[in-house]
Amino acid sequence: MSAVEEQLIVLLYLFAIAGAVGFVTARSVRVQYTTGLLIAGLLISIIGSPVEVELTSDFILLALLPALVFNDAIRIDVEALRENIVPILALAVVGLLVSITIITIVGPVVFGFSLVVAVLFGAIIMPTDPVSVLAVFEDLGVPERLNILVEGESLLNDGVSIVVYSSVLAVLVEAETRGVEVADFVTVSAFFADVGIGIVVALVGGALVGGAVGYVAYELIARVDDELTAVVISVLVAYGVYIFLDMLGSSGVIGTLTAGVFLASRVGKTDISPETNFTVEAIWGYAAFIANTIIFVALGIITPFDLLVEYAPQIAAAIVVVFLARAVVIYPLVGLLNRWMATRISRGYQHVLAWSGIHASVSIALVLGVSERFTGPLAEQLSALVFGVAAFTLLVNGPTMGRLIDRVGISKSRPPQRLYEVLVGRLHGVDAALETAEQLLEDDEIPTSVFEDITTVYRRERGELDAAIERLLDTYPDIREHEERLGQHRILIAEYEAISEAIQRGEISGDVGERLLNDVKVELDRVMSDEWTLEDPTPDGFTPYWRRELHRVGVEVGRDDHEMSGDDDVAGDAGRSAR
Repeated sequence: MSAVEEQLIVLLYLFAIAGAVGFVTARSVRVQYTTGLLIAGLLISIIGSPVEVELTSDFILLALLPALVFNDAIRIDVEALRENIVPILALAVVGLLVSITIITIVGPVVFGFSLVVAVLFGAIIMPTDPVSVLAVFEDLGVPERLNILVEGESLLNDGVSIVVYSSVLAVLVEAETRGVEVADFVTVSAFFADVGIGIVVALVGGALVGGAVGYVAYELIARVDDELTAVVISVLVAYGVYIFLDMLGSSGVIGTLTAGVFLASRVGKTDISPETNFTVEAIWGYAAFIANTIIFVALGIITPFDLLVEYAPQIAAAIVVVFLARAVVIYPLVGLLNRWMATRISRGYQHVLAWSGIHASVSIALVLGVSERFTGPLAEQLSALVFGVAAFTLLVNGPTMGRLIDRVGISKSRPPQRLYEVLVGRLHGVDAALETAEQLLEDDEIPTSVFEDITTVYRRERGELDAAIERLLDTYPDIREHEERLGQHRILIAEYEAISEAIQRGEISGDVGERLLNDVKVELDRVMSDEWTLEDPTPDGFTPYWRRELHRVGVEVGRDDHEMSGDDDVAGDAGRSAR
């Protein structure tokens, strides 16, 4: 039997397992598909697999990871990513480095690691892989902001962790080649300077290359606007950027992510047709599904149970250390960010972020890379710790995420709310159809009679949707209140940005601007805490800065002047602010 035939048999074997798991999970809402794959793989590993399955570091990092990253990138909400880029970067870069530092400090004491090996372990174990968590998010309908925070952090910290890992591994390989200790040829300061430079180069270089390739790819797809050609170009982009940057020693993850996000940001504002966009997204969705299927089944099958048993006490300690390292980063770091961000990250969101630290595909790929280069007790110890932590987080964090979300009151997926989302989603689709029909008529691509026939149907449906939405909002006032709060939140963000821009232009002084921004923050806090209502938008006892200044200089506003604001007493109203 040839090597190719053996590989095909392994793939068919994995897909057969996945098919059985899919059949079971489709009939059981209690088990997520990815969790079911891992459990099936673990059970097969215990009883013995009839087919030998191998999973290598290069196969995960070079064959599967680009598909996962590119699929997430082209589907990501670019506007939401842009709005939350500061906390995402803080968590993915600063947070990851701090958590690696914590592991570095604790590692020598708890696990007996050297300083360099402790850094290596931190880089391997701390990147997150929230596939099962995001599946729960989709089922429960969590707010978009929480989804983008978890997904964005995971995508970026993969790239940063791989850079740190590569730098540390190169030092260890060189030490082994020379037959000396690491400390004999590199100082601690030089080592960390190397890592720091590598991260900066990876982020900047990856973003520049990915953005440039993404732009060229967009131009090519827009010129051709052919579905199959677009798919071919997207494959070249995803894998070409990743492998090119990997060969240069930069971050393929960051490059592929940037290229995909660039393409996603242009779709809908370009000459790329909806059909082409739909085909590209569908193909990459299937590719990501297949990649995750292979990873999770194979991960379970190759789990070294003998090592898990041998290192059980250390695995338990590693689980505690990893959770503490993540919690120590999430809560203080987000607390600092909340001091100056216009839109704060609530405590409930912080709990979910801390619990979403699932460590799977990238961590497994990196530790497999160590096992492929080194043998002996150290490689076994690292493998046992990483596989143990990965199995625990996949089997515990993922399945319990739904209960945590319900407990902190984030989920909004009650049947009426889901119906509202269905109606609004369909309304967006109808509006897009009407706009497209008008464009086709403008371009003389359809006759007027056809345009009228088509739009008559869509306009009738739009009227029905409008009526249904209003009836639903009247029946369920809490949904109306939620949408009012959401609208007010967007309006307050616009206020905040307008005042900030006025400060930058020099139209208002910095101290005045800060006071006005603080007023907006007060109302944003009230919206975020779900205490805001149209009747009572601000806390009791709060008077906006502009009203206090009016009163201080003795300028009174007559009733006719301020009646539109709904205030009865402008100068003396210390109870509430009507905007």
